[in-house]
Amino acid sequence: MSWSALGKHVCSQVAPVWPLARSIAVNPWWQRRQETIDQVAISEQTLLGTAMLMPADYYRARWQQQIQPEHLARARQLQGSQLSEAELVEALNAAASGATMPSVAQILDSGKKRNTTLPWQTEIVHQLSQFCALWVNYPEQFNGSDSHDALYLAWLDIVRHDRGIELLVGERRVEEQLQQLPRDSEALWQEVAKDLPLNDPHQVEAWLQVVLHDIYGWASVFAQRRWARQLEHSSQVYDELDQLLAIRVAWELICWRLASDNKRQRFIDAWQQLEPRKQLVTEQQQALWVWQRALELSYQDELATQLVSQPMLKGKSKAPELQAVFCIDVRSEPMRRALEAQHESIQTFGFAGFFGLPVDYKISESFIKPQLPGLLAPQYRVTQAKDAEGVAQRTHSWRAASWHRSLESPAGAYGWVEMSGLAKIWKLLERSLWPSPQARIGSEVVRDQTWLIERDGEAATTKELAQLAANALRGMGLTGEFARHVLIVGHSACVTNNPHAASLDCGACGGQSGEVNARVLVQLFNNEDVRERIASVYGITIPAETVFYPALHDTTQQQVSVLGERSLPAELANYLVQANAQAQDEQRQRLPDQPTSSDKALLRRAASWSEVRPEWGLARNASIIFAPREATANYDFAARTFLHSYDAEQDPEGAVLTQLMTAPMVVAHWINMQYYASMVAPVTFGSGNKLLHNVVADGVGVFEGNGGDLRIGLAKQSLHDGKDWYHEPLRLTVVIAAPTDAIDKVIAEQPVVRELVENGWLYLWQWEPAQQQLQERTAKGWSELGARYDLAV
Repeated sequence: MSWSALGKHVCSQVAPVWPLARSIAVNPWWQRRQETIDQVAISEQTLLGTAMLMPADYYRARWQQQIQPEHLARARQLQGSQLSEAELVEALNAAASGATMPSVAQILDSGKKRNTTLPWQTEIVHQLSQFCALWVNYPEQFNGSDSHDALYLAWLDIVRHDRGIELLVGERRVEEQLQQLPRDSEALWQEVAKDLPLNDPHQVEAWLQVVLHDIYGWASVFAQRRWARQLEHSSQVYDELDQLLAIRVAWELICWRLASDNKRQRFIDAWQQLEPRKQLVTEQQQALWVWQRALELSYQDELATQLVSQPMLKGKSKAPELQAVFCIDVRSEPMRRALEAQHESIQTFGFAGFFGLPVDYKISESFIKPQLPGLLAPQYRVTQAKDAEGVAQRTHSWRAASWHRSLESPAGAYGWVEMSGLAKIWKLLERSLWPSPQARIGSEVVRDQTWLIERDGEAATTKELAQLAANALRGMGLTGEFARHVLIVGHSACVTNNPHAASLDCGACGGQSGEVNARVLVQLFNNEDVRERIASVYGITIPAETVFYPALHDTTQQQVSVLGERSLPAELANYLVQANAQAQDEQRQRLPDQPTSSDKALLRRAASWSEVRPEWGLARNASIIFAPREATANYDFAARTFLHSYDAEQDPEGAVLTQLMTAPMVVAHWINMQYYASMVAPVTFGSGNKLLHNVVADGVGVFEGNGGDLRIGLAKQSLHDGKDWYHEPLRLTVVIAAPTDAIDKVIAEQPVVRELVENGWLYLWQWEPAQQQLQERTAKGWSELGARYDLAV
């Protein structure tokens, strides 16, 4: 295989990262799911020094606290470890090897004291990162966009005129070497293959992973742009990610040509140690994987005990007065418990928060927001009916947004302060004296009016709308016994001065508020023509007296509000008020400083410019359950569990189960692994300190400080309370109340699901709520959990 082909393969393993305005969680190892998780962990640690396990100190601090001897004993058995308990404890005292495989730039930097010049690796990353920011922010400034080498040629034209590089690295021959680089990326790859002494394809591929790792943040951005093009089936003239690696390799070629014979030999010697280094890491990780499994068992014990502690509740004797459909987000779980606790006539459901609507939202001619998971492409476009008031509101919003975006720029912020002067004082006083959370751009112009739904520029037909509505009802398990009043509850967060605000919004809505989806779906459900077709074609009859209401769950303030002109009856509205109060009490107890019981405490937190933890987001997420609500209604999952309604008896063909295991389960896995990765590998997959973030390229991401690679993932403040870790790095436990043969059918037919289950990226349990039984599915098949957990079965 040619070196350029190996480069393409390395690039194909980079997971996408979405821009800040559409920030959604991603498993950063998603493109390597075909390998077992422990194989990927060995590779990441060997080549890059990127951990997929916590440091030994973390497990040691939890030994005989959270991790008990029985957890460690079972973990030893499950991992097939021959180490005794004493040996496992002793292994936590062994010093982990910090060595990694080097790039040529790193070798060039080694053994040299630099007081007046920058290290090669630092300058390369800084120069390339600044160039990528220009490329993304000002694409119109670059020529040759129709060339397959567009990015590479643009970089070459810029860097050849940069006279500062030679001064910064203290090397006068840089310009000469840059001039010698070919203006064709394929020719570059041929020169690199001829010059560098790596003969084994495995070594070449590993070295390419190392050099791309230096600029992995931008690689992830370009991977997302590639993902978007593929999702939209657009023509692909050039691939930025492949060219990014070519540029980084060009710097390696320059460094090699400038290196002394001694440095070249050190590079060769280092790469001859690849296999011994891999073996050492394998041995070190064996004990840590036992500790990681023991940590996960400590949570799974509690979950399993809870699930088999009492039989499933029987259905209600009469139809409830109020039903509410929430997103499966873990932050919905406390609110659902609180609402159901108000009265036995209240019933809740869980469904992915985009409510099955594959739509994007056209706010203006130039601004369209996807309102669906990143895995999917929109099929319909929704807009608000135009009127003078709405147009004026949107115009005002864009002006305010332009002002706000200018302040996010590190350089622009100072300029605007100088220009605005005293005019800004009133705004500062207003926000200080009357704090108010900041609405996301586009959210503040959503109004209570008719929504237009189009497909390919034409109004959607009643047939299409009825199919969307029927699919949503089946997916949420609401196909009969409708209450008189039904809430469709989208969710959003409400914060101030937070570039990562979208990461707190609805991940199923592409990092947006779920309000638009809730309003559109309610419009469909309340439409008489749609109801008639749903009844005649899909056999789902919505009673004439049933009314649907759009609602919004503000997760930062833990408050559900009914939207629109219709109001709930007074008694039901009061239940909602009481549920809000109960959920807010629980929210305050989870926050690190446990703010006062004042009903304004969470509002002030959301509105504060300086608050680094307005809420915990999805921290501590650990499991997802697909089951009827009757099976989980008596349990307090402490905001750690995604809850999706599912009744296997209503899904004899398993079509809904397939959708659940290929969409919501995968999205929950992405969320789970983003939190996991940001904690175990904060340097690579975490974004560092929030206080140092600067927004880059109009929102493509953030720098930590004023340069370096783009930072991706979660900030430490999203995982740590200032004294200790709040989040726990646990792989997702998936619990499905369905027959094992139905689950096996999905696994057999869906390669992605099979890879996640059999390669150890998540845990899969089958649950029989009525019989209080649990089984686990691994690559070896099914096994009873009762004996393992010493549970009553």
